[in-house]
Amino acid sequence: MLTFLGLTILVAGFFACHISPTHSYKLHRYEGQYLYLRCADLGIRCFAIAVFLAFVFYHIPSFTVGCFRIHLPIYIWTNALIFELFAKDQVEASRWGWLLTLTVLTFVSTFIYKFLSHVRLFLRFGTWDSRIFVTANILADSPLDSLLFNLSLAKDKYAMISMDDRKVYVGKVCSLGEPSETNGMDQDIAIIPLMSGYRDKDTLEVTFNTHYDEISAEILLTLRQSSIISATEFNFDAYKIWNPKPKKAKKTKAVADQPTATPRQRVQKAALGKA
Repeated sequence: MLTFLGLTILVAGFFACHISPTHSYKLHRYEGQYLYLRCADLGIRCFAIAVFLAFVFYHIPSFTVGCFRIHLPIYIWTNALIFELFAKDQVEASRWGWLLTLTVLTFVSTFIYKFLSHVRLFLRFGTWDSRIFVTANILADSPLDSLLFNLSLAKDKYAMISMDDRKVYVGKVCSLGEPSETNGMDQDIAIIPLMSGYRDKDTLEVTFNTHYDEISAEILLTLRQSSIISATEFNFDAYKIWNPKPKKAKKTKAVADQPTATPRQRVQKAALGKA
């Protein structure tokens, strides 16, 4: 019985890791013995809640609703059921009855633990939708992850991303993916590209040769984060200073009278068109 109860605690703890708002995003980090210890920790917490519920139900008397008699002390009908099925005597039926009761209540307690976790996050951040705060806390240990995540939240900020094949992308970070049991949410990123180019192999100077605002189709680009060499917030003013538009020797009057859009205005116009 103790072996079965221990297995129940571990399985309930593992299930609690999946549904907990704080542990589900960090499940991919739990490996080896640490995963067993974490499951045992959460399982014991759920088992403690189950014991409390069993104590409460034990002291609630049975009552009748119409022609039905409700036995809130669950052990009463579980003992009777087990005694009819396989138990040799009332003592054995009582042991198995309490074991079955605590097992069911332990798994029910995982949802209670999930609710209590949401309440704790609400008291801490003041909102029921605390996913952003939990994710920011998890990604804080990686400067690259934290930068991309913060840029994805900002409305008017864009990222310049350099890849290992010398390609350079400028765009709005719109997604960092979702975590799984084995991988975190930082494996791939999705951006809405505004322009792209390449770095010179000798000088590493950036040249932008593709402007996505020239077409009306909406483009979503996915990049493998392991291929990213560097990332920074794209500064339109610095881009304008470091990449001045070359002056032409002669211009016709019609062309000269037309206002010339700066790179920042052109990129922002494209971003508003995508929004």
